[in-house]
Amino acid sequence: MSIADVGTLKAYPARPKRRTVGRSLRAVLRRLRWGLSLGLVKAAFYVAKAGGRPYEPVEIGGRRFANVRDSDVRWRAIATVLKQFGVRNVLDVGCAEGWFVRRAATDLHCFAVGIEASDCMAVGELSRLYDRAERMATIRSFVGPKDLLALPKFDAVICMSVVHHIIRAYGLATAGEFVTALVSRVNKVLIFEVGTAEESSWTEFLPELNQGHEVFVRDFLERCGLRNVRVIAESPSYHREVQRLLFVAEQRETGETKLPGPEIRLKPV
Repeated sequence: MSIADVGTLKAYPARPKRRTVGRSLRAVLRRLRWGLSLGLVKAAFYVAKAGGRPYEPVEIGGRRFANVRDSDVRWRAIATVLKQFGVRNVLDVGCAEGWFVRRAATDLHCFAVGIEASDCMAVGELSRLYDRAERMATIRSFVGPKDLLALPKFDAVICMSVVHHIIRAYGLATAGEFVTALVSRVNKVLIFEVGTAEESSWTEFLPELNQGHEVFVRDFLERCGLRNVRVIAESPSYHREVQRLLFVAEQRETGETKLPGPEIRLKPV
C-alpha cells in the first residue's frame, strides 16, 4: 500500500465476524453506554457555559453560541496565512475555548493543539468531545519560557491576547523572554495579537511608543527573533474601545541580524 493510499483511509478495515446473540447484545449496550456518555457531556457543556458569553465562539451539535470578541475576521486572516505557508500543524498558546484550534483542524485539516491556563477551555473541550472533532486537542496548563522550550516545533504558532497579561503581571522583560521562547517553537510563521495602551483596562500597564502601537509590536517581535512583521487584520478589543491589530511574522533566516529599533517608553504608573 502506498503513502497516498494510506492517506485516504478513515479507519482500519472491519474484520467480518459471525453474528451471535451475545455480540448483538453487547453492541446494543455499547450504543446505549456511549449515548448516555455523550448526553452527560452535553449537559456538562451547558452547565459550564451558564456563566455567560464565552471569550471565543463555541459550538456543539451544529449550534454556535455568541461570544465576546469578534472571531470571524481574525479567522479569515489566519486561515489565509496558514494556507499561504502550507501549514500542517498549529499551536495556539492562550487558546481560551479553543475556537481557532478547532477551525484549523476542521477547516484546514491541520493537527492543532491549544494550551490554556484558565478553566474556560473546559467549555470548548466538552463541545469537542460531544462533536467528536478530530485532529485537535487542548491542554490546561500555565506555561512559562522553560515550559515552551520543552514543546516540539510547529509550522504555525498563534499567540493572541496573552502577552499584555504577562506584561502586567511580570513586566516587559519577562514578556520578551516568553515570546523569544515561543519563537523558538516556530517553524514557519507566528500569528500575534496584544492589547494596546489605548484600552482603559491596560493603559497603566502597557508600553507606550512615540511612534505608535504598530511600530512597538513590530520592533518587539523583531527583537524576539522574527522578520517580515506585518498587520493582516484588525478587530475590536475586548471592551470595543479601539481596534486591536493582528500581526503575522516569519521565522528569521540563519545569520540574519536586526537593526536597532526605537526606544520603548513605559507610562508611569
